[in-house]
Amino acid sequence: MLDLLEVFERADTGPLMKDMDYYMKRLVPKLQEVISRRQVKWDRSTIVNTDDDLIDRVFDASVDLIAEAGAYCPDTNRVMEFSRDEVLRAVEQAPKTACFGEGREAKTMAGRKLDDVDNVPWVHVGGGIYTTDEKIYLEIVEGLASIDIVDSVSVPSLLHLRGKDARVRSPQELLAAIKTVILAREAIRRSGRAGLPIINGISAASNSVSMIAAAAPQFGLRPSDGFLIDFLAEMIVNYEALQKAAYFNSISANVGSTSTPLFGGYGGGAEGNAVLATCYIIMGCLIYRGNYHYNAPLHQNLRMSSTKPLLWAIGMSNQVNAKFMQRPMVNLPYLGGGAGTSMFHHEMAAYMLSVVPAGGQIFSGHPAKAVDPDSLLPADHRFHAEMGLAAAQLTRSQAEPLAQAFFSEYEDSIKDPTPGYHYSQVYDLNTKKIINEEYLKTQDQVRENIIKAGFEVKVS
Repeated sequence: MLDLLEVFERADTGPLMKDMDYYMKRLVPKLQEVISRRQVKWDRSTIVNTDDDLIDRVFDASVDLIAEAGAYCPDTNRVMEFSRDEVLRAVEQAPKTACFGEGREAKTMAGRKLDDVDNVPWVHVGGGIYTTDEKIYLEIVEGLASIDIVDSVSVPSLLHLRGKDARVRSPQELLAAIKTVILAREAIRRSGRAGLPIINGISAASNSVSMIAAAAPQFGLRPSDGFLIDFLAEMIVNYEALQKAAYFNSISANVGSTSTPLFGGYGGGAEGNAVLATCYIIMGCLIYRGNYHYNAPLHQNLRMSSTKPLLWAIGMSNQVNAKFMQRPMVNLPYLGGGAGTSMFHHEMAAYMLSVVPAGGQIFSGHPAKAVDPDSLLPADHRFHAEMGLAAAQLTRSQAEPLAQAFFSEYEDSIKDPTPGYHYSQVYDLNTKKIINEEYLKTQDQVRENIIKAGFEVKVS
């Protein structure tokens, strides 16, 4: 595999090109060409792919796209080019395990195979949603870490100091990032699982300076946690990302490459998103030397990932990874329904069924398109982790009719999602107990309904 200095050199010496020329004259036409060449086509009646030959064609199209279009560095206006042999070598040498956590919470996330019913997937919960209050922040993170079936957490962001929001890229943002880490580690310690890993880096840090500073060990993060490095849509690798790659590889930390290909953007529809999502899984090894991956395709206008074409595309990229790489990977869902709603739960059921039998891990993800503060409710995330464990008992062919059934439960609400609850509306801030009977009633009703449909979600 290419060493990092060689990768950085590609960002400085590749062909010179304006950004719009890269998009419109190189990336977009080449993406359409490789989709046509490899005959990648979504059957619109399906959510969970069961055509193994299509997995091969999506993989070939993804390798073609990286080798023929390359990635773009906006800081230098250069195209980072890679040969087909270099791309295939990255596939062959991709890590199949990532070790997280410390002490009794230390554990290995292993890449999964297709229809891998014999192996329990990694269970990850949480999200980077903004939290308005330090007390609520501590309660949310402690609640997530206290879920006994959980292997790792994502922690929310806390973006204010002394009652004011920290402006992006300001000195205050750096201090807010440090504060986020300190609070998160304290909350996890309170759960009795001090060694539990945080694998979403630092959600309050928008730039490399804040992230690297807040990652200093005196604040509580460790190399055995996980640090995210983004690809920008589409196929963009900027200096900020390369700086993070340089630092976190230098301290031998867990590096999580992250991608959010946009449905309706330069990637086009379902087929383009499946190919791009697969490209990023490969490029995470090739460019960032990542040992795990965050997969988060998103609808450009709806700002969610639970539409039918995106469920198919996300599952498709997982299937390619499971067949050719088995790289440790979690899939971050952006769901439309608010926390605690029937819509949110049914979206999560369809999402788990599309990714877990496809070889993905379990990630409970974001309600309300990740824009509603204080909306991470630990009881939601336990329920959704239980859904993931149930999905892991199914093959793709068994998952497909269930995914269709649960998608139909919220399909008509996609453009006008159901609003949900905030933490203080559900939990007593002193006792930490659930006090909202309507919230509990909704979850019980959904559990009963999905079990009746044949999805055996067991209480943990």
